[in-house]
Amino acid sequence: MSRWYLVVFLSALTQSLAAQTVVRPEPALDAGRASLRDALLQFRDTLSHIDAAASRLQRDYRQASPASLLSRARVMREACARSVRSLPAARKAALAAAATTEMRMRRRGELVGAMDQLQKHLARCESDFAAMSSPGEAERVRGYGNDRARRALTATRQYERVLRTFLNAMGIKVTPLGARARPVAG
Repeated sequence: MSRWYLVVFLSALTQSLAAQTVVRPEPALDAGRASLRDALLQFRDTLSHIDAAASRLQRDYRQASPASLLSRARVMREACARSVRSLPAARKAALAAAATTEMRMRRRGELVGAMDQLQKHLARCESDFAAMSSPGEAERVRGYGNDRARRALTATRQYERVLRTFLNAMGIKVTPLGARARPVAG
């Protein structure tokens, strides 16, 4: 009888041990990829200002006062201008990245192309909202501001998709602050 219990106990123990997986931490990035990551994420963070400004503009544009609409258009213009100013540094870092494989070179080319397209959209965003933030243009903001903001947001989302594929190709994992590594699900 005791042998039978021992066999059952050992079989249960070996099954639970087989289910365990060793999760090793990600290897540290070399200096080149770390500086690339920092430059690209600093630029990506400026795009969140556009997202926030567009959300405020879209939130209650029907009931907002003319002064509030002009203020939101000004904030949107400033957010687009901030991103336009910080894009060249990120582009320079992407071009300087050591792309050692064909896939990395292709993804880098896609990223630079996406940055060029985004720069055009951001410059258009800045000029559109500069015109709309002038005194007396509140009704123009109410009528056309959301459409212009949506165009800028669409361009940023397209860029973010290309950025994500580039970072994956370069072996750069980006996790939110405070996030822990997830164990492998089995």
